[in-house]
Amino acid sequence: MVKPTIPSDPQAVHAARLYEEHRYQEAADLYLDLVNRATAENRALYQLLAADSLIQDGQLDKAEALLQQIQPATLPATHAFRLALVRASLALERHEPETVLEILQALPKNASRDAAIRYHSLRAAALKELQQKLPYARELITLDRLQQDDEHQLQTQLGILDTLTRFRPRELQAQMPDADSTTRGWIELAALLRDFPSAPEEIIAPYREWRDLFPDHPALPELITSYYQMQQQRAPIEVNQIAVLLPRSGPYARAAATIRDGLMAAWYADPGENRPSIRFYDSSNPEQVWPLLNQAADEGASIVIGPLAKPAVEQLARAGSLPLPVLALNQVSTDSIPPQGLYQYSLSPEDEARQVAVWAAWQGYSQPALLYPATPLGKRMADAFITTWRALGGTEIRSRDYDPASGDYSTPVAELVMAGVRKAQLERLKEAREKARAEGRKDVDYELPPRGIDFVFAIGNNRQMRQIRPMIQFHYAEDLPVFTTSRAWRGRLDHDESFDLAGLMLPEMPWMLEDSSDDPLSRSTLEASLPPRERKYLRLVPMGVDAYQVLPLLRSLESSEAEPFPGRTGLLYLNEQRQLLRRMTWVSLENPPRVLGITPRERNVQVVPKDLPYDGMESPHESPAPAQR
Repeated sequence: MVKPTIPSDPQAVHAARLYEEHRYQEAADLYLDLVNRATAENRALYQLLAADSLIQDGQLDKAEALLQQIQPATLPATHAFRLALVRASLALERHEPETVLEILQALPKNASRDAAIRYHSLRAAALKELQQKLPYARELITLDRLQQDDEHQLQTQLGILDTLTRFRPRELQAQMPDADSTTRGWIELAALLRDFPSAPEEIIAPYREWRDLFPDHPALPELITSYYQMQQQRAPIEVNQIAVLLPRSGPYARAAATIRDGLMAAWYADPGENRPSIRFYDSSNPEQVWPLLNQAADEGASIVIGPLAKPAVEQLARAGSLPLPVLALNQVSTDSIPPQGLYQYSLSPEDEARQVAVWAAWQGYSQPALLYPATPLGKRMADAFITTWRALGGTEIRSRDYDPASGDYSTPVAELVMAGVRKAQLERLKEAREKARAEGRKDVDYELPPRGIDFVFAIGNNRQMRQIRPMIQFHYAEDLPVFTTSRAWRGRLDHDESFDLAGLMLPEMPWMLEDSSDDPLSRSTLEASLPPRERKYLRLVPMGVDAYQVLPLLRSLESSEAEPFPGRTGLLYLNEQRQLLRRMTWVSLENPPRVLGITPRERNVQVVPKDLPYDGMESPHESPAPAQR
């Protein structure tokens, strides 16, 4: 936290003290009062300090309004950098990590220690959200050199080790060849901890040798003990034998085979000496789920993965009790409370639609236009988006369905994004565009008509979105952000797709975006080993990996205070119904895809209405009725 240099006004001194005591609302009130009676010299400074206090208090819109009133030229030179820090703080709170890095590109030479700490803390948080692990670790190492508070320094050093121990030593050495002595010490210490992941008594002698090699290293004396305590808190529940219920025949057989490939890849990659044994049971007939479950219990299973078919999961969800814990690979809704020990995990398209609502609200949008296919799945996804949007405080939603079989997307897109615009306006725009093309000009001087929407959520698969996205642009909506779901692409943009899909924003699982030749569970490694017939179900591979790795942590994830599990399909957490949900990584489709951040927690998000121009519509389209599940 930067302690501001302020005028000697007693009220300003008191406000600064309140800020340091984390009483941000009170500090903001005092600074705002000072704004109203300050001299021209100090007015902008008090606005900046008030905005900073409001950001810390979570009042982002008020803070942004204040920052917009500040002219950088009116600030003393000593406070210009603080303005950058405050703007970066606002961007971070809005989950705009790239903006943070754009604002904070360089640390001024005359920056104070407090300012430098805040600078590197903000950059580290942005890099972490962008999942740039090694740059994140480098930023933490720099931050550690500046910190003087032992508690903060310990947390930073734990973050360094927690990040570096996720890499193999040779990978770190290859990517950090010019590391200084302190960084080399961190790399060597991380390698040491990888060799002794759960044996603190065995690391004593090697740690002393490491200390002799790096006598001036800043690692705190209590770091190793704290690291093992952190690992112990994460320690998994003992799982001795896993029963896997997957179909070998029928409509789900190929999907099940892909899940099984991911699960077994995770099992083979498990470094534990006592990794559990696995038995597979054929659950092709959903009616046989209970005999299989009892058989697995009789044969010594401690937990079950599966079944996959919804009818089988529904039987378990309606049961009074289960003979052993079950991680079902599907999600169902019932009118009864599921039994204790039943966890449900699926890569639900409806869950992605919910995340679109959360992300859009978090980014400050408030007027959605929803385009969805008139199919059972399309209606369920639309209903999931609408329900979430309204729960976040959103009101009107303009929506329109389309017939995916007709191939005619122009009419529904035009009705959605251009509703209320008079025909005469459209004619003038068309004439301007045609004239510009005839003259070979790309810049067309026309004013877009008001629409009353500020983003589009278009639901569709790859083939549909390749037609819908250009159609939205054609109908004078190229300025509108367009969100969709992972169904819109295959995880890579082909050359022919780049023009049609570029700029679409969607949630994706980290496994589809990250690659490492040294990681036995990476996409490049596992995708190459898949039979061609299973590549249609590529995203089920990391689902199998996560199903295996999350098993021991299921009970601890039931706590509302539990940290989410960093899975290959996303940050995994349990809701009150013990459904395993994901917070996914957001990308903008480019070559390569640009990471935007991670879906925030829903409880931290609210739709903030904005006054947009009236577009002539008397009322929005009717929202789709909830589909039958």
